[in-house]
Amino acid sequence: MPPPPDAQQPPDAQQPQYGQPQYGQPQYGQPQYGQPQYGQPQYGQPQYGQPQYGQPQQQPAYGQPQYGQPQYGQPQYGQPQYGQPVGYQPAPLQPGIVPLRPLGLGEVYDGAFRSIRDNPRVMFGLPVLVVAIGSVLAVAISYALMPVLRPMFSDLFTSLGDTGDVSAGQMANLYSTSVGAGVGVWPMTFVANTVLTGLLTVSVSRSVIGQKIGIGEVWRSYWTRSLLLVPYAIAAGVVQTLGVGLVLLPGILLLTTGSTGPGVVLTLLGALGAVVFALWFMVRTLLIPPAVVLEGQSLRSAVGRGWRLSRGHFWRLLGIYLLALLIVGVIQQVVAVPLGIVTAFAALSEGSLLSVSLTVLSEAVGVVITLAFLAPVVALLYVDVRMRSEGLDIELARAAEAS
Repeated sequence: MPPPPDAQQPPDAQQPQYGQPQYGQPQYGQPQYGQPQYGQPQYGQPQYGQPQYGQPQQQPAYGQPQYGQPQYGQPQYGQPQYGQPVGYQPAPLQPGIVPLRPLGLGEVYDGAFRSIRDNPRVMFGLPVLVVAIGSVLAVAISYALMPVLRPMFSDLFTSLGDTGDVSAGQMANLYSTSVGAGVGVWPMTFVANTVLTGLLTVSVSRSVIGQKIGIGEVWRSYWTRSLLLVPYAIAAGVVQTLGVGLVLLPGILLLTTGSTGPGVVLTLLGALGAVVFALWFMVRTLLIPPAVVLEGQSLRSAVGRGWRLSRGHFWRLLGIYLLALLIVGVIQQVVAVPLGIVTAFAALSEGSLLSVSLTVLSEAVGVVITLAFLAPVVALLYVDVRMRSEGLDIELARAAEAS
């Protein structure tokens, strides 16, 4: 009977000597006993924190690197990541006034102020220029209406009797000045708000990628697109007015027929519904002006495009825009209240050209403040919505890199 396999081998071949591992155990690049790697101490000189000869080392689990060794896929400090060449620099995250990613609330407002500082000639100078020209026309219209309005208000306050310390003539001067200035300022305000909103949107869109555009280039390239906002604004105003009127109509009809109780309740509910409708319509049409000016489509296509962009972003757009309106209102009051007091004293003393000019100036200051802040906010909301839903940030990064 042949001896067992173990018995056929010599004793020294059955147990491997220290430092000579069995087949399949040594890893590639690990030297045998007595041949230390570069920088490692020889036998008898243990490393710091490592057990000496005869004390078994604790091997880490498979896939877990030892202390001081980086994990797989994580490069060491100062070494480029896998797939990135040496010296590679990523595209700039913020080439302009806002970072090229979905924006937060503070970034929208900060970007609006940055757009004014980045291009003040367009963002502030252009509204001042247009509003100044419109104000001259408004003063002329208002002053021309004064001879017609003053007798009407004078007869009204005379028929009312004693008005206290203020005479009927002074009240007539005050109201005729206010109404005349309002009539003269309305066309200027309407045209400035519609056309300048489109022109300022162009400057903001360039500032997002770190570019500047002059007043001449803005007007030459985009005045036709901006003028399209005039018929759109008229149509939107008519639709909104009809919607509010239809909501209020049932309560008004009940009041006229003598049903006081139900009419009052229905009117109050209608007023609440009118506010809700006005806010809903305002938000859904908020992004239409930037779409009309920047995307180069027909008016009908651009209106549908802006309407679709606001879908799914209603509450965010509503909150940011309402807060922007509140900020603008506070700034307007700080500036307009002192000027309004002076205007009121001038109007009470005499309904002259000075009082009309001061009234128009107060309105013009409010228009400039509104445009300088609200137009950038709307433009940045348009950019933000497109970055969230269409990946516009990638296109903007490419445009910024190309420029």
